[in-house]
Amino acid sequence: MSDRAIALIRHDVRLQYRYGIYAAYAVIVALYVTVLLLLGGALPPWVPALIIFTDPAAVGFFFLGALMMLEKAEGVRTALAASPVSAVDYLAGKMFTLVGLSLTSCLLLVPFIHQVANPALLLVTVALTAVQYVGIGVPIALRFRTVNGYLIGSAGFLTPLIAPGFLALLEPFPLWLAVIPAVSQLRLLLMATGVVSSTTAEVTIPMIVATLAAVGAVALAHHALRGELGK
Repeated sequence: MSDRAIALIRHDVRLQYRYGIYAAYAVIVALYVTVLLLLGGALPPWVPALIIFTDPAAVGFFFLGALMMLEKAEGVRTALAASPVSAVDYLAGKMFTLVGLSLTSCLLLVPFIHQVANPALLLVTVALTAVQYVGIGVPIALRFRTVNGYLIGSAGFLTPLIAPGFLALLEPFPLWLAVIPAVSQLRLLLMATGVVSSTTAEVTIPMIVATLAAVGAVALAHHALRGELGK
């Protein structure tokens, strides 16, 4: 990782702290923990997986957009366009902080989940999901000018991406549905939290789809940022 990318990571951490993103996220995680503590036994077994699935999507999508709107208001990206900072450096800063935030949340929630069958699968899936939604969020955020505009307008982009994920709850599960990234991601989380059993193919195919979705989203974000930053 370049020195410029490390500097941007530090900048993102300071910006997120200054604008209360960490405080807001702590409240969200505390709410999740409260729900799992008080209602865990009465909730359907797939609820923890669903909470974990929607969490990195929200972090990667909404928090990214808010950060980019704040940077735009402060003229940060205009300054970056005239600097030696590359699209890779800029994207690395956003990925590192926001994916890290999603993984931290997942680790905090794990003790309150009644059964975690595969912690490694859980963390890998959360990381891939977060990467995908950060990547998708970049070109969408570039379309908006204000935080409020993004938070309202971007929901129209996010909903069709997440909604098909509920198909992962079907039993028996048609494996061909795993071609939909949201379905693969939630299905992997259901496996990781011990809600459903799986064969080798039922793990491998969703993992391949989730990985390809993350890689494609990063490529999309990089392309959009090269147009924005001019390099």
